[in-house]
Amino acid sequence: MNAIEPVQSFFPDTTERPRVYRLLRAASEPAHRELGEAPGLDDIPPLGEVLEYVINAKMTCLFADWLSRYGHTQRFPRPMQQFLRGQLRLNAYRSRKHHQEAAAIIAALHDHDVPAAAINGIAHAALLYPEAGVRQSSDVDILIPASAAATAAALLTRRGYYSTGRSPTTLHRDFDDPIVPGLTLDLTTELAHTGDDTTIQTILDRRVPAPGSVEHQAPLPILHRDDGFRHTLARVASQRRWPALADALHYALDDTSPQPATALDEPSRAGWDLVRSCWPQLPQDAPPSGSHR
Repeated sequence: MNAIEPVQSFFPDTTERPRVYRLLRAASEPAHRELGEAPGLDDIPPLGEVLEYVINAKMTCLFADWLSRYGHTQRFPRPMQQFLRGQLRLNAYRSRKHHQEAAAIIAALHDHDVPAAAINGIAHAALLYPEAGVRQSSDVDILIPASAAATAAALLTRRGYYSTGRSPTTLHRDFDDPIVPGLTLDLTTELAHTGDDTTIQTILDRRVPAPGSVEHQAPLPILHRDDGFRHTLARVASQRRWPALADALHYALDDTSPQPATALDEPSRAGWDLVRSCWPQLPQDAPPSGSHR
């Protein structure tokens, strides 16, 4: 097959690794969409170099899910099959733990009149990836108003969180759990496309519960789709990391809940241009989240 060379590089840099680039790009695509010819079996082995990039990019579970969907997993030796399936099981468990803790914290903040919403990995796992355990996240990010930062940090301290030293609003809590021994939580007062206090408050006012929470999971407040899409596009532009790229693509191609079009700000527009550098068949103007058919 003909390789489509990346126009922009992402972390980890795959510019000189077209096979790795094609596989990471394929793993980023939603299961219900095919944006061109998928890599074939001849593109996959050997997995050594591929796994190094996949692990460093925090794309192990999306890659494992892609291999399974296309029937490639069973072609590997049994230890590799067990490794890939085990990663999906472990991440599904970790995601449930993170979801439960994030929902409990946001409920506690609400009880103290602090509006809050989960953002980034934990929110996108609930919103964009119906398959449990495919979207990895190493910590939990929660958006709050800047005026409530001290109140929120004090509340979390009373719940057993302590400072990691990274910043006053980056906190950690230890769990008596051999699989998830602890959780790092980032309280943020800005989004990638805006740090304006009034705009952040407006965004928090229109937050919504994440859809499809399973029976044992509490509702998780997240950003409205349009706000989440623009924030994610701006993250693509500022960080250039594969999970954010996958999230932005899932937002753009999701058709479960169409939203009215909104003009993109400059950071979000830059992110869309980077998405199109990997998928040039996408429209030049970003579709409103949920409107692409």
